[in-house]
Amino acid sequence: MTDIKEEDFMKAMEAASEVLGADPAYFGEEGDVELKRQLKKLGYSEEELK
Repeated sequence: MTDIKEEDFMKAMEAASEVLGADPAYFGEEGDVELKRQLKKLGYSEEELK
């Protein structure tokens, strides 16, 4: 991943936690996918997230 603003990362983690019902880190790859989905909602491109 490229440089993601800390506040954006925290917002995405919170949103992913709400969707999954727990910290995304507990879900492995599924958690990573949800976190990336939330970051995309905040305006990050697929290329930026690689």
